[in-house]
Amino acid sequence: MRLPKLGVRTRILAIALVPSMALALSGIGATGTLVDRAHRARTWADEMRAGIAPTRELIEAVQAERQLTLWRLAGAEVDVRQLTTARQRLDTAVRLLAPAQSELSRIGPDAMGQATDALGETSKHLAVIRSGIDAGTVPVADAYTFYNRIPQGVMAGVAVVQRTAPDSATAVELAQAADVLRSLEAMSRANALAAALLDGNRLTPELGTEYLSLVGYYRTRVGDIVDAPDEQQAAVARTLVQSAAWQRLGSVEPVLAQRTLAPSEGPAKRSAPQPLPISVPEWQRSADEVTHGLAELWQAENAEAQHLAVAAAAETTRNSLWAGAGMVVVAVLAILVALELANRIIRRLRRLRDRTLALAADELPATMRRLAAGQDLGTEPAAPVLDFGRDEIGQVARAFGHAHASAVGAARAEARTREGVKSVFIAIAHRSQVVVHRQLEILDEAQARQENPALLDIYFRLDHLAIRERRNAENLIVLAGGRPGRQWRNPVPLLELVRSAAGETVDYTRVRIGRLPAVFLVGAAVADAIHLLAELVDNAATFSPPQSWVEITGSAVGRGVVVEISDQGMGMPAEELERGNDLLSAAPDFAVTRLSEDSRMGLFVVSRLAARHDISVRLSDSDHGGVRAIVLFPARLIERGNSGDPTVAGLDSALAADSRNRPRAR
Repeated sequence: MRLPKLGVRTRILAIALVPSMALALSGIGATGTLVDRAHRARTWADEMRAGIAPTRELIEAVQAERQLTLWRLAGAEVDVRQLTTARQRLDTAVRLLAPAQSELSRIGPDAMGQATDALGETSKHLAVIRSGIDAGTVPVADAYTFYNRIPQGVMAGVAVVQRTAPDSATAVELAQAADVLRSLEAMSRANALAAALLDGNRLTPELGTEYLSLVGYYRTRVGDIVDAPDEQQAAVARTLVQSAAWQRLGSVEPVLAQRTLAPSEGPAKRSAPQPLPISVPEWQRSADEVTHGLAELWQAENAEAQHLAVAAAAETTRNSLWAGAGMVVVAVLAILVALELANRIIRRLRRLRDRTLALAADELPATMRRLAAGQDLGTEPAAPVLDFGRDEIGQVARAFGHAHASAVGAARAEARTREGVKSVFIAIAHRSQVVVHRQLEILDEAQARQENPALLDIYFRLDHLAIRERRNAENLIVLAGGRPGRQWRNPVPLLELVRSAAGETVDYTRVRIGRLPAVFLVGAAVADAIHLLAELVDNAATFSPPQSWVEITGSAVGRGVVVEISDQGMGMPAEELERGNDLLSAAPDFAVTRLSEDSRMGLFVVSRLAARHDISVRLSDSDHGGVRAIVLFPARLIERGNSGDPTVAGLDSALAADSRNRPRAR
């Protein structure tokens, strides 16, 4: 059974009722969920607070042991007691971090457990790697890689903690702290690798590249922190960068970086390494000062993240209680407000419907008809006034007004464009006609005075080109709706008319004229008929093989005289042939936008000329596989004549202005 269609009022009330009831029912549950989330956020912050100090101690301990170990392996003088103290410190830091690791694994996701397990596995191998280092069997690269695993495990855990942050502000703060930690670790690694470079030794190419990357990384990252949006963090980083210790490190690192490069081949090219600008103890003190500053900044960022998490938890608890009470009130008010708004919207929609229907059914069609007829709208406003407010309904009303204005504006622009194009075409065509007429007069005068056959042939070809140029100019006039300047008062025989049309084409030598009825065409239609036939013959010659013939035949029929123009080309597809016949029969109004890349402008011209004299032109397949153009001149344009008619006797003078010395097609 199909349910009845619901009205706008019912739908609006349903839209308000369903969520309101759901809001009221879920209010208590949502409040409990928010309170539980706040409790978890507070627990997360407490665990993070408990893990900061042991985590920092672990990082500093592993960095100290790594540096002393790599320096010892590189051959530097290292106090054994200092190395032993560093090892004991690292063992103690691992034990102190174990409870925090266990608690984070319990409350965190699986990824946190994986990170803490990896850190624990690395810590178990400390005794083995230390024994190898003391025995001198562990290369520098292996020791460097092993001690890097512990900070990597810490940073993996930091990344998991960041993903489990209770809110976005805390996550952002943790991300900033992670950047500081990575900068601190990069600097510590670089200082550890620098031992091999202090005494003139060299690192392997891999470790040399590693040293350059680490220095560039921590320098760049700390520089970015200076420009961080967090003003407090940026101020601390700015103070660190402007410190004397930072500047001293910056003076030493380029010298050490130069020592990482491979030595030039040949003893002649070897040179002593550039000395350090400061002493090694002074460099170590500067590195310790910068390391301490970065560690303090990292701890401050973590403390701020915990503070944000606690604040967010408290705010969530408070907001959840208010939200639970407000949900019920909102649910009731939503129903009442929706009912009133539904009634108002329906009244406005009804008025908008009536106004737009009147606009679309009456006003807009009337305006379009006036513009199409060429009437000027004057100062009449293009857009109707549809004042329905500033909300969505008002925007819809203004959209209808803009649509109306756009339609009227487009019609106005099209009318102006058409008139402008026509004016341009006519102006260009008239200028060209003046030049061509003058050119033909000069050629006639030159041919009359010349007796040299070779020059006469050149004049003849120039005359033919000028006649074709005249037809091109007449094309513009026809497309613009004007009439060419050539006119005949007396009737002209059909045979001479066809010859004149063939002589205006490019390949007139390929035109073969067959039998034509002995009839005359009235003088008023002669110019347009010559132009029409010339366009069809030109198309036939252009779209057929250069060695083939274009045949013109004619016969008298009941409705007048038919002239057929057949070529031996590849023909036209059925769809294109149908479009061409539609164009020839409809006499469309010419527009520049209608000429696509594959359009033939000659069909536009033929269609306009044919419509002017009620001449029928149709395309069909020819017997030779090409295209046959069938031109039917109506009986009202035909006059019967004979060889004794004075019109025939004066034919040459009748056509003198158009085809003097024109070639006769075969």
